[in-house]
Amino acid sequence: MFSFPNAPSFLLLLLLPLLFLLSPASGAGSPASLSNGTTVYDLLPEYGLPPGILPDTVKSFSLASGGRFVTKLYGACYVDFEYVVYYEPRVSGVVKYGAIEELQGVQIRRYLVWFNVDTIRLDPSSSDFMYFEGSWISLKLRIDQFQTVHSCRGSLSLLGRAKEVARSMFEVMHFCIVLYVCV
Repeated sequence: MFSFPNAPSFLLLLLLPLLFLLSPASGAGSPASLSNGTTVYDLLPEYGLPPGILPDTVKSFSLASGGRFVTKLYGACYVDFEYVVYYEPRVSGVVKYGAIEELQGVQIRRYLVWFNVDTIRLDPSSSDFMYFEGSWISLKLRIDQFQTVHSCRGSLSLLGRAKEVARSMFEVMHFCIVLYVCV
């Protein structure tokens, strides 16, 4: 008969993956809420913004009376929208109706380059679009991709990085063709 030299340690090793899957960091827990039970995903639509601007890994958030907020995630992550968006573990800014200003902790990838996003705002001329803006970029994105809360992935896998490079190369070629800039 086979016996384990240290049965409690072996059992602990078998249960460790199960504990990880049930931990709140996996996104399985409920989203953080204010004292009145309102989650950040309930709060964003009250400001005219879609709930999917933030990923599903919110650990805590606070909102001051002037609209200044701090959101803490379980860790840094990437979310795939039309472009890849990177969230730092701490995202902060000032929320106003139809916009988030003074945003910190969010970057968006365009043409192999990461750009800081300072402002997210609704398009005043169309309810179908919103802008992600920074000092070097302004991207007009369809709002429907932010209506649902997306899962957060921790990092780009090797295959994911290859896909991103291929997609970015395609974007560069398209940009060159449109502007007739390529040699």
